[in-house]
Amino acid sequence: MKRLLTLVVAAMLMSTAAFAEDAATPSAEQQAMMEKMAKAATPGPQHAMMAKMAGDWDCVVRYQMDPKQPMQEEKTSATITSLMDGRYTQEVATGQMMGQPFNGMGIYGYDNVLGKYVSSWIDNMGTGIMKSEGTADASGKVINWMGTMSDPMTGKMSKSRMVTTIADDDHHTFEMFGVPPGAKKEAKVMTIEYSRRK
Repeated sequence: MKRLLTLVVAAMLMSTAAFAEDAATPSAEQQAMMEKMAKAATPGPQHAMMAKMAGDWDCVVRYQMDPKQPMQEEKTSATITSLMDGRYTQEVATGQMMGQPFNGMGIYGYDNVLGKYVSSWIDNMGTGIMKSEGTADASGKVINWMGTMSDPMTGKMSKSRMVTTIADDDHHTFEMFGVPPGAKKEAKVMTIEYSRRK
């Protein structure tokens, strides 16, 4: 009986070793899949550009709720942090908007699979999440975004166009365009000028 048990255990061990050897040698299909996944996960120049934005920023925000009224101006601050070994950046903004305390947070990335910049934004001025996708111009310093968010005025999803322009390592600008209430055509509704805090 002991001999039979020993033979069964030995057969199981040999079978397990053979299975492990097969598992260690991926098929061509598995190898191609692993290569695609590695390529999708590898940070590139777009991620390096975003990672360079890490730091503390002083911001001048100009916005217009009513196209008949002049732009309003507020001073805010932002802290940008590189995440996940440079794959994403997080922005945390604080300040005043329309006389009220303002807090916002965005996550930005470049999706290697889509070949587009991607972002999400939340703040204490609403309960929705703004989602955006963007593409850069030939210089790589101007990113044109299209975003969607819930509109409390209509109760529906609305679209906004945004532009990020990187002047240099210490200055960049974010512009937002939309159709203001009562208007029929697109207008600039907000500009944020970022200056790196020294």
